[in-house]
Amino acid sequence: MLGIENDPIQGFDVSVSIMGPNGPELAGEYQTVDITVKNETEEYLETNERIARILDGEISISGSLKRGWMNTDIISRVYGYTALRRGEKIGASPRFTISCTADNPDKGVSGRIRIENAVIPELKLAIKSGKGVVEKDLQFKAEGISEA
Repeated sequence: MLGIENDPIQGFDVSVSIMGPNGPELAGEYQTVDITVKNETEEYLETNERIARILDGEISISGSLKRGWMNTDIISRVYGYTALRRGEKIGASPRFTISCTADNPDKGVSGRIRIENAVIPELKLAIKSGKGVVEKDLQFKAEGISEA
C-alpha cells in the first residue's frame, strides 16, 4: 500500500496567484488551471531513410484559467482599458505572472511553477439563466515558464 509521501499532488495542495502591472490582479482561487508547453517539432526525412529525424521547433506556452465571474471591471483588469472600441487607440496588453504553488508538508510537496510575461488574448464569460454561476475563462499565452 502506498504511503502518504507517495500520493500525487491534489487540487487541495495547490494555490494560484496572478500578479499584474498593478500588483495582485484577478485575485481569488481558480477552479481549473491548464498549462501547455508545446515543442513544435519538425520531421526531417533523409534520403534512403523511412524513419524521420525529429528536429526541435518553436516552443509555445499557453493555457487557461477558469472560475466564476467575481469583478465587473474585468475588461480593465485583463486589457488595461475600461472600453475596447474601434477607432480608439489601444496600447499593448498588460503582462501577468501566474504562480501555481504546491504546498503540503505531509506529502513532502513544496514548490512553484511560474508562468512569466503572460498575455490574455481571450476572455470568455458564460452567462446562463437561473442560479448557475457566471463562468469566466481566461486563455493565456506566455513568454516563459520556470520552476521557482
